[in-house]
Amino acid sequence: MNLRTKAALLSALLFPGLGQALVLKRPRRALCFIVPALLAMLWLLHAAWTVANLIVDQIGAGTLPLDPVLIQQQIEATNTGPGGNLAAAVLLIAWLGSILDALFSKP
Repeated sequence: MNLRTKAALLSALLFPGLGQALVLKRPRRALCFIVPALLAMLWLLHAAWTVANLIVDQIGAGTLPLDPVLIQQQIEATNTGPGGNLAAAVLLIAWLGSILDALFSKP
């Protein structure tokens, strides 16, 4: 297995940019993928955590019954706005870009 394939697998299976950092020894290029992906992932996790806490508080207060359909409707009603879609797109682009960069860059 050549270096580009190893780098692409690391970037695909673990985290975007890891193949560039660990296998191809290009830390600056790796940061171009790691930083946006990490920020997008943290934003998505924060949004999910906030919604989960809101739902748990409503269930604990008795304002939301333990009905899966009602809980799903409440989750859908607490939309995070266009930021969630943007963060997901940034994460996807960083991930795919990292894989393609590892495959097609010269070692």
